[in-house]
Amino acid sequence: MKILWLTDDFLPHYGGSRLLYFHTIAHFPPGEIRLITKRRPGWRDFDRREGLSVERGFFPSLPGRPPFSMLGVYAEMFMRGARAMVRHRPGAVVCGEIFPTACVGRALGRIWRVPYVVYVHGEEVSVLKRLGAAGRIMRSILAGAGAVVASATPPRDEALRLGVDPSRIHLLPPAVDDYFLSCEPDPAAARARYGIGGGPLLLTVGRLVDRKGHADVLRELPSLARDFPGVAYLIVGRGPAEAALRRAARDAGIGRSVIFAGRVDREELLECYAACDVFVMPNREMPDGDTEGACIVLLEAAALRRPVIAGMAGGTADSVSDGETGFLVDPSRAGELSMRLRQLLGDRGLRQRMGEAGRALVSRRRWLDCALELRRICAQCAARGGPPR
Repeated sequence: MKILWLTDDFLPHYGGSRLLYFHTIAHFPPGEIRLITKRRPGWRDFDRREGLSVERGFFPSLPGRPPFSMLGVYAEMFMRGARAMVRHRPGAVVCGEIFPTACVGRALGRIWRVPYVVYVHGEEVSVLKRLGAAGRIMRSILAGAGAVVASATPPRDEALRLGVDPSRIHLLPPAVDDYFLSCEPDPAAARARYGIGGGPLLLTVGRLVDRKGHADVLRELPSLARDFPGVAYLIVGRGPAEAALRRAARDAGIGRSVIFAGRVDREELLECYAACDVFVMPNREMPDGDTEGACIVLLEAAALRRPVIAGMAGGTADSVSDGETGFLVDPSRAGELSMRLRQLLGDRGLRQRMGEAGRALVSRRRWLDCALELRRICAQCAARGGPPR
């Protein structure tokens, strides 16, 4: 069957949901997916290299913009989607977000009498449910969807609490790039590139935002340095919290032990994972409900046989087997993060055992299986027939 896929954003703009969409789409048979998404720097070279059937628009960024003030976004996406419905005759519409794509997907589905399928990842549901009109629209969209696909357990549970029919909710967690399981990057390469010595290395990969917990790791670093000489902290990614994190490292006198690598390509990222001793991301839920969804970077670290420490909030528990592949911590509890960091840094055997257990866990997840399951879900929705509610 053919599928129209709408998403507000996509690679090469990096992010967990964008990676999920890319790898899922890439494992569909050629010609089955028609993707409509946003233009981003480097999009022409990316689309040409990957050979995807993509139509790019000019949709502005969503954060901070009320849904009802973005009529131009909805109008452009609807017009592009309508043309795709006429030309490609898809049997289902997959929506990467609730606003704006599921609103558009529902409208297209009603006109062309095909079901729409909505992805939920966590933070958008927990934030939107607290809002008035936007929360009511979200509930209506989820209730009328042919299927709701949750990338982690918390958004699935949120959808259930919002009254979505359990038979229409599907838990479909992400996998890890097969390349991460097939290569053996040089652990010394990243250390040489960033001037890191032979001491213990902590690594965090992700957007530099408060919920990821970079600041909590920085606070532990001075005391760790006394017990583990030469310890360093490599931070991969960019984001709005970068200036504050740099200032915190400098004020704490650990500036030379903290390396901000910015965004890196896949080969460099693999080398960063291989170089570290512990991957750490003590994420938390923010006061407005913003939290972590399915966390692909935890799977990537595990694929390179690295133990992980992650926060308990959001969907991280779907990617970490607590006590086996790493540890889940509550960064708000005094001493908990420090204890787990010291436990792993001080025990090479434990790091190796957890790393091997993590590798075994992620080896059972494949993007091809994710694509096949989504294809089955869409076909099941199409077979039920009739317009969405």
